[in-house]
Amino acid sequence: MQRKRLFGKNFKLRYAMTAVGCCMALLCAVPILGDTYGLETTYCEVLLDGEVIGAVSDPSVVDQAFLDARARIARETNGLVLANVACDFEQVRKLVGSTLESDGLESLIYDLLKEKVKTAKQKYYLVKVNEFTVNLATIDEVKELLLAALAPYDPDGMFQVEVVSDTSRELNAFTIQVVPKGELPEGDGLKALDFLEKVEIAEAYIDSDQLTPLSDAIDAVTKEKEKNQVYEVVAGDTLSVIANSRGYYVDEVLALNPGLTRDATLSIGDEIVISVPEPELSITSTVQYTYEEDYYAETQYIDNDSWYTTRREVRQEASPGHHEVTVLTTMKNQTETGREMIAENVTVEPVPEIIEKGTQTPPTYIKPVTGGVLTSGFKMRWGRMHRGIDWAVPTGTSVRASCGGTVVSAGWMGSYGYCVTLSHPDGRQTRYAHLSKILVSVGQKVDQNQTIARSGSTGRSTGPHVHFEIIIGGQRVNPLQYLN
Repeated sequence: MQRKRLFGKNFKLRYAMTAVGCCMALLCAVPILGDTYGLETTYCEVLLDGEVIGAVSDPSVVDQAFLDARARIARETNGLVLANVACDFEQVRKLVGSTLESDGLESLIYDLLKEKVKTAKQKYYLVKVNEFTVNLATIDEVKELLLAALAPYDPDGMFQVEVVSDTSRELNAFTIQVVPKGELPEGDGLKALDFLEKVEIAEAYIDSDQLTPLSDAIDAVTKEKEKNQVYEVVAGDTLSVIANSRGYYVDEVLALNPGLTRDATLSIGDEIVISVPEPELSITSTVQYTYEEDYYAETQYIDNDSWYTTRREVRQEASPGHHEVTVLTTMKNQTETGREMIAENVTVEPVPEIIEKGTQTPPTYIKPVTGGVLTSGFKMRWGRMHRGIDWAVPTGTSVRASCGGTVVSAGWMGSYGYCVTLSHPDGRQTRYAHLSKILVSVGQKVDQNQTIARSGSTGRSTGPHVHFEIIIGGQRVNPLQYLN
């Protein structure tokens, strides 16, 4: 029995040693066998921003765990989202440590992401007006900014700003609409409101210190700034008139227009650059209002083909009418840009002015001699008025009819000496005095520029010359004002 027990003891000991040896051999052989027979188990190391954070046996859980962790972070950080954090995995044959389940992986990623919140970027809204931009934290701030721009033109707060997602764009962008809060009241008042410039809104991500405080954004958008505009010159404009009407110095206008000088002459239609104060975001509005006023009817004309265009006579005096007018005015900021009458109630009809006017082109008057020296004008001379003009010319110089007409007198005329007087179709007369020879007779028709006499020094004269007069309505006038 002892020997069995001994034998038995020895056998148990040898059996145990053999079993341990076989197990060790098997463990060593499995990788080799796996390579040979495809029995190896592979694992996935999970990497966050290139650093190994753990391993899983099922790679399909990695993406979901990362998304769940990010969503959890986003909820807890009130809109903060992570930027530039990459999650990936790599297959490996050897594993150090144990694998993670999906819940454990999500928790691990969450803990590591929380450490990166310090470098996270915040979702914001970029508001762009032309080349001007501000960054606001929320869409409500965007609306407040736009409403602040509208406020001066909507004192009763009848309009609101709607921000609508623009699905036609790849970016998370928005369009804006200015719409009434409800049905607008009938009658006079504000009817429409909008932004003149294009306003673009886009969602993006930046560091929080790049956000624009709302109050600063409102100041930047609504405060007036000097902006250059092209101005078209109108009748009566000069550089000083244009500058003074805008509270500027002429030098400031010249600085905006290189090549323009202080003594430059401006013509109607010329374009110059001027500086105009305007906000960054301009507002267009349509306002209806009603007013009463006197008004005049358009003047009516009756053509008289037997009269010259210089003759007009009033046949009926004008009398004003009275009406009530409703208009729609379009405004850019505080400046009216257009007006349309939409209703009129006439209480008193106007009486138009009626004018009879001539249609014939009036005759012209030319200098009666060629050359000559102007020696006396239409002015006081020797204590009395000299009611004509004198040209000194040699005796015998041709004297021509200043205008076509009829000879009404031709002969000696006292101090005038030999003198010719012509009557013209427009009712005027011309007189030619101190002649040496008369070449026409009373009643004769003469043409303009026809020679009617020769110059001389007859009558009260100090030398050879031609004395010339123009007579209108029996009154002698300054001929120089009528000669072409």
